[in-house]
Amino acid sequence: MSTTVTFAGHLADDPELGYTREGNKPMVSVRVMVNHRYQNAQGEWQEEEPTPHDVRVHGGAATNVADSFGSGNGVTVHGRLKTEAWTDKETGEKRTKHVVEVNDYVGWVGAWVNRWAAARIDSTRRPSPPAV
Repeated sequence: MSTTVTFAGHLADDPELGYTREGNKPMVSVRVMVNHRYQNAQGEWQEEEPTPHDVRVHGGAATNVADSFGSGNGVTVHGRLKTEAWTDKETGEKRTKHVVEVNDYVGWVGAWVNRWAAARIDSTRRPSPPAV
């Protein structure tokens, strides 16, 4: 059983399209910053430090994210929460981090549209993949 998460935030950097080592499949790693805002007892709005979330996008979804989004863009993410574990080479300490995995089968990354904006979606034909 897997855990899925959905959240909205802003891209910390421009997505850079890369490829996996084993299968030469498209992949994008991005960091999405989520702001937490609340009203205090006096009714004033307070903002906490933004929380970073690492998102790894695979397959056709990766090329879409790389072509469509840039640093600061608002995005909504839906994907599978994964915990990665490793041993730090310098200290020998065990480390873990959470990553949200998105691919063509599980999850999506979409534009975050606020109430003052309108969105129009146009379907386009994908170009053929380059010959390997």
